[in-house]
Amino acid sequence: MLKSIFSSLCSMFNKLQQKWQVSPLQLFFILCTFAITGTSTAFVSREITQWVGFDEQTFWGFRLLLRLSVLIFGYQVILLAVSVVFGQFQFFWNYEKKILRRMGLMSHPQVKLAIFASGKGSNAEKIIQYFDNHKFIKVSRIVSNRSDAGVLSIANRFGIPSLIIEREPFMHSDRYTQELVNHGITHIVLAGFLWKIPDTLINAFPNRIVNIHPALLPAHGGKGMYGEHVHKAVLAAGDRESGITIHLVDGEYDHGKTIFQARAAIGPTETPETLAQKIHLLEHQHYPKVIEKWASK
Repeated sequence: MLKSIFSSLCSMFNKLQQKWQVSPLQLFFILCTFAITGTSTAFVSREITQWVGFDEQTFWGFRLLLRLSVLIFGYQVILLAVSVVFGQFQFFWNYEKKILRRMGLMSHPQVKLAIFASGKGSNAEKIIQYFDNHKFIKVSRIVSNRSDAGVLSIANRFGIPSLIIEREPFMHSDRYTQELVNHGITHIVLAGFLWKIPDTLINAFPNRIVNIHPALLPAHGGKGMYGEHVHKAVLAAGDRESGITIHLVDGEYDHGKTIFQARAAIGPTETPETLAQKIHLLEHQHYPKVIEKWASK
């Protein structure tokens, strides 16, 4: 019985950790914040009720209205105050903003995406389609390092401005960074882009550049690991599963914080071509949704 309860609790905590994308220690602090806030709010509600002179003789509707006011509004204030103590203010402020937006009390800032791609652009097309007529997220720029890339035709078809970049100014100047900033870009999405992202761009868009890798990082990542090279490496290693990893971009190849993974089983007769098809399905299914969640924070 106890073993079953413990197993259920561990499963619940793991799901919360994945949902909120936090470390085990941060999850502990978050749960502490919720627990202390709940207890504190109940205490404050009782004290305020007594302070204003409400007792059992007071009309029940007035008492209920006061209690609800404290629970609804006071809880949010106490939650933020307690979160500061545990170093989790940013997490809970993002949480509060979502509530305010759902209540119509706060509008969401407009998000303008720039998609970087070097090839055909199948992922880019799925992302563009997903955000077509979205309330606050818009694909505003397509960037490629190849003038013959198929993604440019997709950009033209959807009426999205495109930018063809050259290696030298991209790697060693802020020319393109300033152009993106001037265009109002807020987030960058890498969708099959083969160049390493320079520090100037990373610094201009901290935690606002995301990439998708066709394997389960940290395995099969790094320089030169893209497309068919990855799938061949996965099969050569004898892995029983592969998948996709969506992660933030830092100064190293395929190294930034992982924000999502999805898996696919590898069959006994799998080839790089059939594995690539499975991975593409995962990319098209998950990447736009993960981008939406990430850009909405």
